[in-house]
Amino acid sequence: MSWGEYHDLPYQSGLEEKIIGPFSFNKLAWLVPSILISNQLASVVDTLPFTNNLIFERLHLAVPIVIAAVFAYFKHGKTNLSLLQTILSYFRIRRRKRTFYYHKQQLLPPHHS
Repeated sequence: MSWGEYHDLPYQSGLEEKIIGPFSFNKLAWLVPSILISNQLASVVDTLPFTNNLIFERLHLAVPIVIAAVFAYFKHGKTNLSLLQTILSYFRIRRRKRTFYYHKQQLLPPHHS
């Protein structure tokens, strides 16, 4: 890099800093625990009994990883919030204290005699 050239820093440009390969810290924070849960699930739950296919009899072990991948990679289109941030903001909005103002409208015009 020569003088005067610069590269985007993650905290300035909104880029995610890559830690291991294509994975950022946030993505690893979702995927690593899900892999550990899936590993523990494999030691507790047996294979699915109704299939003889090697892939389909262990398909239930991928459920925690799929859920974590959705939370890690989903971004709301308009707000660019992650799925967790979207859900939390929804509940914060629903639980906020609201004040309703009621103003009775007169339906009939006043009677002039």
